[in-house]
Amino acid sequence: MRLENEVRKRIDSIENKSPLTQSVQGIFPTKGGDGGDDILWLGLLSSVGIYKASLGILESQAQAGRTGMFYRNPQRRSTDNIGHSHFFSRDMAHGPLLLFCQKQPYLQSNAQKWLNYIDKNRPCVRKKPKWMGGGCWLRGLHRYAPDSRSDITPTMWAIMGRVWAANDWPLHSEMKRWKGADGEMSVIEASQASLGYQVHLKAVQAYIKLVLGQSREYRQKVADICHRRQPDNLFYEFLSRGNASPSMLKKFLEICPDPENFTPSDKWCWERSTMDFSKCCGWDMVFMGKLLLKFY
Repeated sequence: MRLENEVRKRIDSIENKSPLTQSVQGIFPTKGGDGGDDILWLGLLSSVGIYKASLGILESQAQAGRTGMFYRNPQRRSTDNIGHSHFFSRDMAHGPLLLFCQKQPYLQSNAQKWLNYIDKNRPCVRKKPKWMGGGCWLRGLHRYAPDSRSDITPTMWAIMGRVWAANDWPLHSEMKRWKGADGEMSVIEASQASLGYQVHLKAVQAYIKLVLGQSREYRQKVADICHRRQPDNLFYEFLSRGNASPSMLKKFLEICPDPENFTPSDKWCWERSTMDFSKCCGWDMVFMGKLLLKFY
């Protein structure tokens, strides 16, 4: 109990110094910088009970115009992404999915609005000639947002399908079509992805499966690969173990910055290719500490 209390105290102290951002929708956690990845971090924070992170995700969803589409953060929603070249990406989709892993009935409306937007968002890649009446002949992949980096891959459809199935929500035809596509392929991708944010995304997918209690074999393989490739990453160590131990709580206290001398950076340390705990945003440590206590 003493060890747990020390971790809680450190979390509270770091959280008080972690950056927040304000928009017309409210005040929410941010990693800093341009906030382009905020919705992913908000998803991870929501999974460990940070209410304002959950609210930040919901406030990132368009309620008019592009109804149902998620932006990268609430600020970009309020300006319809003015001044930025990309609305969203596949990587950022993990944020809303982590929120929906909470299995709260009130979230079904948000999930359905998102899916309705996705279902209608397929670019036309070949048009019919005018003599055939015009219109679209062939459509491309479904997208999370207008830009091409938001194309939805079979792996992402499979992960979405897991989240929808866990909530007993009606499945989209693409979820049924690509069921299981996030199995062996996820293992290959975890082995070949570059260290840094690419491997971290594979770890996040394994984390989603852990939270849902699904795909034990493949999530374990991915977690073990991530941990083997970067053994000093505490997030990967947790995923490989599947729970927290006293030694991991002690390690957290060793690497978590001293709150008295802490100045936030714009880095999420668990996604970096090398671990430098002097450069973290604060919320990364809050996430990790709360995650360990949740599974301790």
